[in-house]
Amino acid sequence: MLFRSNHLTPIDQNCDCNTLAPQFGFAWRKPGIGVIRAAYGLFFGDIYYQTQQQGRWIPPNFLKVEAQAPPSLFTPLQNTYLGSDARHTRFDVPPNLQSPYSHQYSFSWEPDLSKRWGLQLGYIGVRTHKLFMMWFDNRAVQIPGIPQTTATITQRRPDPRYYELRQVMNSTNAYFDAARVTFKVTSWHGLTGESSYWFSKAIDTGSTYTNMAAGDEARQGYAQSQYDVAGDLKGPSAFDQSHAFMTRFQYSLPKVRWGGRLMGGIANGWSLTGVYLAKTGLPFTVISGSDGPGAGNVDGSNGDRPNILDPSILGRSINNPDTSRQMLPRSAFGFISPTQLRGSIGANTFRRGGIRNMNASLARSWAFHSDWRATL
Repeated sequence: MLFRSNHLTPIDQNCDCNTLAPQFGFAWRKPGIGVIRAAYGLFFGDIYYQTQQQGRWIPPNFLKVEAQAPPSLFTPLQNTYLGSDARHTRFDVPPNLQSPYSHQYSFSWEPDLSKRWGLQLGYIGVRTHKLFMMWFDNRAVQIPGIPQTTATITQRRPDPRYYELRQVMNSTNAYFDAARVTFKVTSWHGLTGESSYWFSKAIDTGSTYTNMAAGDEARQGYAQSQYDVAGDLKGPSAFDQSHAFMTRFQYSLPKVRWGGRLMGGIANGWSLTGVYLAKTGLPFTVISGSDGPGAGNVDGSNGDRPNILDPSILGRSINNPDTSRQMLPRSAFGFISPTQLRGSIGANTFRRGGIRNMNASLARSWAFHSDWRATL
């Protein structure tokens, strides 16, 4: 198939016609054991228009100008050549892109315990392959005899005709496992509710399930170096929250049997409901913030990380801006030298503060007519 973006950019895309997606499941009940459920499915994603439209950045319809170490900040483009054969960043959307796919499987058991309360044990697993990611090549490399400075980035690129060479690839895998325990109260002295606890782990090698390799999402796969990208980016996914607990309830307050009809009409019929949620904070990555000598590897791309000097801080959760400098002190990190490909600290090594959220209500409803009700 041949598409055109704005009738200007041809996009050649082969047919991914082998997307067979079997699904099956079963539920089995046996007295004394309970209900057992299990399921498996193979699911395919899409090749998005946003992914294909990366081709619109290819010259001559688009030209990116990059001035390394300009002679003056007031006239950075003074000596820049802007002709049709000027150096540019090249994008590539290959015709052999394939649809990402996921193996999803689940298992749950609800034992026969009581009519008033119940227990559910469950597990779900996901294995996803061929996720989209933008691959950033043609970064400046180390060349003997050429100093590792910002001014020599162009000279040290493998192909000096281009800046970065960016290619959309099916290059990332993602893994998700979660176990859940749920306790339910169906009816006990006016109380109903349930409480659940999840323990889960989400890991990927560079991009999450929603990556379209376009816009800001293209930067998800920005490794420190163009070598061993999967090893450099492997870590907890951006949405990973290892622990989660939720409880919700509704309690009908006991009836007042004194004070007559008026007091009963005011005091009776009230219910107390609530939902409480607690979750682990989302992970984040510490970066050096500069690609310059003394802070990064000077390959022409940002995203470098520092070396870790104090391993005791790894895994900390930063939940208060006022104490963040104490939790992640400057002395615990060290900038990499220009000859180092990457810093030693991993991706998504730290976490933001967790979620603690409580919502509750005390409510009473009155019926004035078959079609009219008021709730306080």
